[in-house]
Amino acid sequence: MLDVHPPHEKMHGFKDFLLHLLTITIGLLIALGLEGCVEHWKQRELKKDADTKLRQEIRDNAKEIASVHNANALEQANLKRIADFLSARKKNQSYDSRQIRLDFTVGDLQSASWKTAAATGALGFMEYDQVQRYAAVYQLQDKYSALQDQTIDEFLQLQSYVIYGFDPEKITPADAGPAELETRRTLAHLTAMDQVGTALATEYDAVLKSN
Repeated sequence: MLDVHPPHEKMHGFKDFLLHLLTITIGLLIALGLEGCVEHWKQRELKKDADTKLRQEIRDNAKEIASVHNANALEQANLKRIADFLSARKKNQSYDSRQIRLDFTVGDLQSASWKTAAATGALGFMEYDQVQRYAAVYQLQDKYSALQDQTIDEFLQLQSYVIYGFDPEKITPADAGPAELETRRTLAHLTAMDQVGTALATEYDAVLKSN
């Protein structure tokens, strides 16, 4: 807040009044200019800090996605073997159950910096195109996370069939049929999740390469 003080001495004529008015005006302009510079500096620092944190968060998420993608190929192969095993059990045929494994790697993707930038208003100081790029990548990240959560639930349901007292051979032909369907559905979701993850990795890379 700017304070304007009355003159300390009595003005003598219109000339003194104009001089005092000019002094006040110049003082106000200087104060407003300084206040504007300070505000601009704060906005620039807020924008710079938010951009730095967003890029670091995306960089960390990109590493997480890459790790999940590398593990996903093995997990898909495991599910295919489980489906083959259950198909054999459904027909009461033998199958080497020692190959049976059920693993799932969870990608811990963060969005705290994005939410903080939105809450503090830092996004309002960025260029529109830059905010749009960030928004698009985090929107795709949300879709990936939702698909991952759904796949986790299906893996948990599948464990009741596959573990079965840690002896998969105890699965009856009657139980093997529904279990095979759930396994193939889980495999489909895992494959879709990996495809979205690949697209997300591409978006991460594009954002990090942009100015």
